[in-house]
Amino acid sequence: MARRLVRAVLAAALAAAVIASVLVAGIAAVGRDNGLESRPALPEGTGPGGSAAADGTGKIRVAFVLGSSGTEAADVLAPYEVFATSPRFTVTTVAGDRSPVQLAGAPALVPAVTFGDIDAGRAPAPDLLVVPAVVDPGGDGEAATRSWIARQSARGIRILGVCAGSMLLAEAGVLDGHRATSHWSRISSLRENRPAVHWVTGQRFVRDGRITTTAGVTSGIPGALQLVHDLAGESEAARVGAEIGYPGWSTARGTAIADQTFTTGDAPVVLNAVLPWFRPTVGIGLTDGIGELDAVAAFEVYTISGAARTLALAAAPTVRTKHGLVLLTTPLASQEPHLDRLILPGNAAHDSGLLSWARSRQLTSTALIQSPERAAFDVALEELAGHAGNATAIATAKFIDYPTGQLHLDANATDTRSIWLLFLTAVLAASAGALPSLVRRAPYFRGRKTRTPEPEHMARRDPS
Repeated sequence: MARRLVRAVLAAALAAAVIASVLVAGIAAVGRDNGLESRPALPEGTGPGGSAAADGTGKIRVAFVLGSSGTEAADVLAPYEVFATSPRFTVTTVAGDRSPVQLAGAPALVPAVTFGDIDAGRAPAPDLLVVPAVVDPGGDGEAATRSWIARQSARGIRILGVCAGSMLLAEAGVLDGHRATSHWSRISSLRENRPAVHWVTGQRFVRDGRITTTAGVTSGIPGALQLVHDLAGESEAARVGAEIGYPGWSTARGTAIADQTFTTGDAPVVLNAVLPWFRPTVGIGLTDGIGELDAVAAFEVYTISGAARTLALAAAPTVRTKHGLVLLTTPLASQEPHLDRLILPGNAAHDSGLLSWARSRQLTSTALIQSPERAAFDVALEELAGHAGNATAIATAKFIDYPTGQLHLDANATDTRSIWLLFLTAVLAASAGALPSLVRRAPYFRGRKTRTPEPEHMARRDPS
């Protein structure tokens, strides 16, 4: 009985080890695909110049913090365009140094100024600090970021924490005693690990005095619009909101949203996050003057869904967005990467160089064109559905906290790649779990010895 128990425990341990190894390897592969395992460098010949030191002439200065461990792309680019669209604001990006900062699953971004520039007065201090999610908010690599945020908060300025940017704010001690929110998947652990903060669910954004925090990724857009309302007035917020095009937003709309939890409907995104092998590679073409929301929407939906790897492509090693951000790209003239298709968002849809490059390689290209009726994330999610299926698009919208009622999801596509990988993982785990039984049945390991034949005279017995 004891031996059977030992064999059962060993079988379960072997099966669990196989599953754990697959999951760890999958998560590591996703990190590599998202560019989070290496620090990007400026391409040769591009010089040290970064993003515009400040875009706009408004009196209200907004600084976006960029973390050195990797920063969530849409947490930065989406609210950046909101504030930059209003002439009442001047926007900039700030980091510990001027090295490019990797945006998760998207191009690296070159910071405009450093913490030291602001501390020394070489760049003006912000009136509003926007804090996005970073990969390792409590790690040693973000110690300088946390310290600088805390010093800015001590000045009494306004702060906007976007999505899991609240984790970085909490690690900096800024949220203690305040009401705050974060991505729905983080709230439980935050309540346990940061009990000094009053964590709130069911709200798209939460305002507590000078601090505003938002729920999921794209909730940074209405959160930023609310601050435009507070600082620049209702009419300016309405104008900017109409230009940005967040579904259903108005200055009079409430902040309540449905509480979210993990469900079986999240399976497409969860499986892609841990079983990333054999994904297609999608090129996303960029060009100078592209809107920040146009640029980030396609990267974000594919990064969160895990349905494909993405690669930023452009004529040159860098592009400068509509409001002055410098993004690092893969030049078209470089060694040709293998791509399955090309997506052309915003003004890239009309770029002759990108279109000619795609035609020369017989590469299918899809234009994602934003309009007053179709926001950037609308068209990106609908394109995703066309290749990965409606279920994947809906789950992705849930994870980025984006409304779905206005989406046209009539695609018939189904992505079975992760299902097959899950099946193969189960087969490997079952095979590993069966090893103890197979070993036990092997004659050598059972301790059997070859029997010596008895002498013939002994084998014969006297019938009497």
